[in-house]
Amino acid sequence: MQISSRCAIFLDAGYIEYITRQEFPNIQINYEKLVTEITSDHFLFRTFYYNCLPSLDFSTAEDDRNLYEGKMNFFEALKFLPHFEVRLGFLSKYEDQESNSLSFHQKRVDILMVVDMMQLALTKQIDHLIIATGDGDLIPAIQAVKQAGVLVTLWHGSFRGKAAPNRELFQICDERYELGKIIHKIQKQDR
Repeated sequence: MQISSRCAIFLDAGYIEYITRQEFPNIQINYEKLVTEITSDHFLFRTFYYNCLPSLDFSTAEDDRNLYEGKMNFFEALKFLPHFEVRLGFLSKYEDQESNSLSFHQKRVDILMVVDMMQLALTKQIDHLIIATGDGDLIPAIQAVKQAGVLVTLWHGSFRGKAAPNRELFQICDERYELGKIIHKIQKQDR
């Protein structure tokens, strides 16, 4: 008789959104279906969803305000899913003086992920980490989690496209699966 492992799922929503924009532009993810699909026969301790709200300041256009409110409502709806925890970082604005361009970068999301990983692994609350990301910055934390005895499964974008995961991250994970292979099972259905 096989005993199912106690797992936590870490969803790097910025990366998942990037995968869908790059590889499946007309598909929206149903996160409840995603969790069910990737949990398989494991006992789910909790799903951690990491993201940021869009930037909002006093000069923001009406469309941006609507986007902000829509994201806020979406994050609130996720909190009603069973065993679901929403963790929010923030966006920091960068202005490139040479090109006169503006960009936004997520802040604190990686740190939130690392702190949660380490707490769960070191307190033996989980023995399996399922993570959807492509971020090589998480490599040291994943190595530490593995040294604590936790099996790590990576869900990632295609190596054929722009959403490919960091290669070293891919190599150090115990198991690896391409998100695109289950996309038809986890997409939101039109009503």
